[in-house]
Amino acid sequence: MKLSYFRKSKYSLEETIKNLLENTSKQNWKIIGEATFPDNSGKMILICKPEWVKILLEKDSNLIGFLPCAISIFKKGKDIMIGSGQPNVIQALTQNKEIALLAEKAEKLIKDLIHVSAGVEELKPKHVKLYSTMTCPYCKMEKSWLDENKVKHDIVYVDLNPSEGQKMVEKTGQMGVPVTEIQYEEEESEYIVGFDKTRLSQILGL
Repeated sequence: MKLSYFRKSKYSLEETIKNLLENTSKQNWKIIGEATFPDNSGKMILICKPEWVKILLEKDSNLIGFLPCAISIFKKGKDIMIGSGQPNVIQALTQNKEIALLAEKAEKLIKDLIHVSAGVEELKPKHVKLYSTMTCPYCKMEKSWLDENKVKHDIVYVDLNPSEGQKMVEKTGQMGVPVTEIQYEEEESEYIVGFDKTRLSQILGL
């Protein structure tokens, strides 16, 4: 699971920060503070939706620290990056339906805010790879689901190809399957551990 979501901005650092501040106001976010990075290399803007905090405090206050209320804009080499933590981390940690729905909504709104501030479109997956074994029942279920939804994908049987299995373990820290690798257009891959139909549906737009 990727713990953060960052995109390369089409604008300068100053323009990206300005865009973010303007868009947070338009979208009714509450700005609660900001911090300047060393050497003026960027800023962190602290934003929030008070109603989200209220739900987490009422339902499970242990998750309050995972709410991605900080948007960071900074220089990385010649690029300007903007992003935040991933709200789907909360989804992975809760069994509460209301909190899961909140995290799903938060992910969409925060990513929309990042996209419009950076002048980019939503990041599109370009390739799907399913790591499986010949006998794994959940792998077979996921492959059937991908086929039913006409999602083009490659399948790698790690029990027949130990070197690929070793790469999977090195990249994810996981020895079990299924593991799904989502390759994006301009960023590193994201790995989904287990047959997480909800998360896969979100990423693949199903």
